[in-house]
Amino acid sequence: MTMMLDKLTAPSSALLTSLVQHGWVRHGAVGDDTESVIGELGRVGEILGTRVKGRAGALEEVIQPQALHKAHPRSLSAQFGLKALPFHVELSHRPRPCRYLLLGCLDPGSPGASTILLDWRTLGFSSDELHLLEAAPILVRTGRRSFYSTLLSPDRAFLRYDPGCLEAVDGRGRAALDIMQRRLGAGLPEIHQWRRGDILIIDNWRTLHGRAQSDQGSGRRLARILIDA
Repeated sequence: MTMMLDKLTAPSSALLTSLVQHGWVRHGAVGDDTESVIGELGRVGEILGTRVKGRAGALEEVIQPQALHKAHPRSLSAQFGLKALPFHVELSHRPRPCRYLLLGCLDPGSPGASTILLDWRTLGFSSDELHLLEAAPILVRTGRRSFYSTLLSPDRAFLRYDPGCLEAVDGRGRAALDIMQRRLGAGLPEIHQWRRGDILIIDNWRTLHGRAQSDQGSGRRLARILIDA
């Protein structure tokens, strides 16, 4: 279930209430041109918090499906290319993932590639499984700044999950990753088919996202900003 925010000046209380209820919200810019979409992303971002830098150090990025040989070496695209990207939490390779992920459609591409969303709190983890997720050590590979962590934060505020950068270091870690894969595979995701001018506001601590398979040269382009609250 999602809610559409029709007003550019949507009050922060209504926006945050929708995110709390649903984990993600579909929004829309006044126009579908690049300037309108990126401008609206910035306005929504200011309501939610403070921008954080992406992989390339940019506060604002335009992303598109990449073939294996063109992808960033530590990105999911470097492993999966134009195939479907698995569910993940944005910036899982950092000590604290960003709170919100904002995506704006500059061009849906032809054929388009949908974004797939799944609230981890709906996956039916048992109390024992949650305890394992917050206790089992996991290596987060991020070059020279690699560190040890867990899939679930100690206060259970956020999940850390990205098959591209997480590695088990013992049997408990392998069990934790296996549980995640099984639960995600059995989940009931929501699928968003992009239209030009669409904006998705995603609670990154709650809702994992992935991407359907894409074709080479489809033209799909999304603007992305990352927000800390």
